[in-house]
Amino acid sequence: METRAAYVAVGGFVLALVAGLVIAALWFAHGQLVRAQTRYDIYFASVVSGLVEGSPVQISGVQVGRVIAVALDPSNPQRVRVTIEVGADAPIRSDSVASIEMQALTGGAWVAITPGSYAAPPITTVDEQNYGVIWSRDSDIQRVVATIPQLLAKLTDLTDRAAAALDDRNLASLAATLDNLHQFSASVAASSGNLDRLFADSAADAKELRQTIASMTAAVQRADVAIQRIDGVAADTSATLRDVDKLVKDNEAPLQDFTQNGLGELRQLVGRTETLIAAMTRAADTLERDPSSLIYGDRRQGYRPQ
Repeated sequence: METRAAYVAVGGFVLALVAGLVIAALWFAHGQLVRAQTRYDIYFASVVSGLVEGSPVQISGVQVGRVIAVALDPSNPQRVRVTIEVGADAPIRSDSVASIEMQALTGGAWVAITPGSYAAPPITTVDEQNYGVIWSRDSDIQRVVATIPQLLAKLTDLTDRAAAALDDRNLASLAATLDNLHQFSASVAASSGNLDRLFADSAADAKELRQTIASMTAAVQRADVAIQRIDGVAADTSATLRDVDKLVKDNEAPLQDFTQNGLGELRQLVGRTETLIAAMTRAADTLERDPSSLIYGDRRQGYRPQ
């Protein structure tokens, strides 16, 4: 009896565990089923490889949905229609823009959408569209992929030109040029000693030239000092001439009066001075001949009767 009771307890525990798992699965599935989803169509000129059904849809790096269909647009086979499914609460507005991005390491692609502003109205379905349409732009990866054919064409053209340039005649010319360069380098190597002497002589000449330039610089400096001194003398002379001119101007009236009136008196004074000098000269001569005449007078007059 105790064994049967243990089996019943174990069986009941297992049944309760299974029932709990079933209830949890149903609750999770119900939450997924009742979660509101919104679908949008995005039209691209082309898509990169790696974008398939189930690829993530991200807004600002956060996954908000997935790609549910990638197909050509029935109305315009020149473009690709990508249908996505995101949560109804995703911040997608009429100013949102979608692009296809690609991870370089893994090669996986996803749809990146810029978040819309709250002031922009939500996207609505128009005409015969099944879902609202999000504006799209070419991503950097798409632009690179679009330029690959042009790059390949340019590379092919460059290769053709290189092949045309390296024909037999051009190769022969190139070989001759290389041979001439080899001969020239050999000649240069042979005359390296002359070049060394030439460089040495050039260095000596350069040294002498530097010394000459230094001497000329010193002479120019001395000449500059002399010029400065001459300028000082000229300035002093100019100042002196200005002073003389000012003195003449200040004494112009007295000089004019002297030339008109005092000059005649000066002539008379000079004449009287000459007469006085002549008299003094005669007196000196007389005194020299007869010093006693200074006391006794002129004794050559003789006797005068009283």
